[in-house]
Amino acid sequence: MENLARYIIRASFSQERMKYLDQEGKVVYMSKDGKKTKAFPALEWLAAMCSHIPNRGEQMVRYYGYYSNVSRWKRQQAGNDDAVPCILESQGDEKTFRRNWARLIRKIYEVDPLICPKCQGTMRIISFIEDPSVIQAILEHLGL
Repeated sequence: MENLARYIIRASFSQERMKYLDQEGKVVYMSKDGKKTKAFPALEWLAAMCSHIPNRGEQMVRYYGYYSNVSRWKRQQAGNDDAVPCILESQGDEKTFRRNWARLIRKIYEVDPLICPKCQGTMRIISFIEDPSVIQAILEHLGL
């Protein structure tokens, strides 16, 4: 789940590893390990980055392994395509899941969701409000 969350919030390239040389009109991009660099003319860099933007209605998701077309076809031929695999087996009790949820939020957004921003005291979840009319009334009362 951590890897999925990291993948969702990151861009297709790192701005920290990119440097624009104004005089030469080039973009220099450094590898992850910092050992290799590659220089692109500015227009070629833009063209390469635009290739990561899908056309309207186009999906950029690729499926591998269990979810690939080949695997799905093989399961259909074998007649067991209806079986849904369990991605995560439940391990532990509800408190463990709550701690993991808070840990993931803290790791990704760098803020602890269970610490009060005003008094720095520990908060706990009492309930969730899911009724849209109640949420609307609360937001109107707060002027939001």
